[in-house]
Amino acid sequence: MFSREISEIIKGLPNELLSEHFAIRYGDRNPRSGPGLGVHGVRDRVLILTYLQALENLYRTMTSPPWNWPAPATDPSGRIRVFVCDEDPTTFHDDERFPCIVLPSRSDEPTTNGELLRAAAEAVHEATHVLNFAKRPHYETSSNPWVWFDEGMAVLMETLVAAGNPDYFRFLRNWIDIPETPLDESEEKYQSGIFVGYLHRRLGVDFVKRVWMESDEGEGPIEALERTAKEQDLTFLSAAPHMKDIFASGYCVDPFFMCDHRSVHLSPDIFYRFGERAISQSFSLNVKSPCEVNEDSLDHLSCRYYKFRLIQPVKKVVVEMRVFEPLAKNKLKCQVVIVDADNQPVRIEPLDLASKSFLSGSNKYQFSATVPITDHGLDHLILVVTNCGKVTSTDNYEDEHDDDKFYSIKVRAQ
Repeated sequence: MFSREISEIIKGLPNELLSEHFAIRYGDRNPRSGPGLGVHGVRDRVLILTYLQALENLYRTMTSPPWNWPAPATDPSGRIRVFVCDEDPTTFHDDERFPCIVLPSRSDEPTTNGELLRAAAEAVHEATHVLNFAKRPHYETSSNPWVWFDEGMAVLMETLVAAGNPDYFRFLRNWIDIPETPLDESEEKYQSGIFVGYLHRRLGVDFVKRVWMESDEGEGPIEALERTAKEQDLTFLSAAPHMKDIFASGYCVDPFFMCDHRSVHLSPDIFYRFGERAISQSFSLNVKSPCEVNEDSLDHLSCRYYKFRLIQPVKKVVVEMRVFEPLAKNKLKCQVVIVDADNQPVRIEPLDLASKSFLSGSNKYQFSATVPITDHGLDHLILVVTNCGKVTSTDNYEDEHDDDKFYSIKVRAQ
């Protein structure tokens, strides 16, 4: 995993600091005597103490109620080994397959406070992987489909154990700017922390625990989510228009309204830093001419937002979406959110299968909704289009899985 040079540095770290569950090995950049370690050494012991406190806080949180995670296996010392050097934070296993942690000896944060906040978050993050290691060791290929969910849990723990620490915000920019990224996209796996956090807020600790701990052998995370939801008389994923599923009807809608006090994803701090999630296209809607999206597409487990601002009084709005494949294979779900002038959602209308769905003898189907505009103070509509397709555990997770579904949208005011 590491170069020979880094491996030798890890082995040669001269100092050790012990806590109840962790043993941190490190070296000084400028020791009072003996050779300094340069970039692999720490400037003072404050960084090490910050790491140690965060590691123990995470361990105590995850092994205590309500999480009750089993204690991880350790070598005969009874402690988890942690190495501090000039490497990115990571969790790995040694030759005897015991989990170990590497934490950086320095960072590029411009202030000491920023450095220590980042250190605490990174220690919590990597220690979560160690606690998760017992269920899904990194050396088992069956763990590969779970990497993104594992990362999501680690980010969630940052928000719980290091409460008030905004370091996880560094993972949010693309989640805000590119909502059309698939949930299980390997290149954006840290974004899944928002999703796992949403599950935690909406369904509680027990739901997240059961997905991770009670999944069957060979079962992928989406399959485990679907099964666990079903056991609670819930639906995790469904393109059926009137089915209120957790993913499309909940996770893809609620986080758009981060300042709605009724939302499960109430996050004004994120909203004030980044704004709402990015819309794909914005329109001004009037009775004279319809607004159209001639063709767009979505990959699996992702969504797009379209805004239609009402620039004059109207009685109703007709929304149509056409999909370009047989109805039996349709994975697209479209919901119309009616929003007031304070950017608060008033109600949600799903697009249902139109009465004349089969178009021109081709594999095109149409969904539609007629939305009455009867409430005073309504300002705009947000169309949320979601691809409810998924990658199963039988697929090769090393592939890109670009399974775009194409559609067009037409909106008319009357």
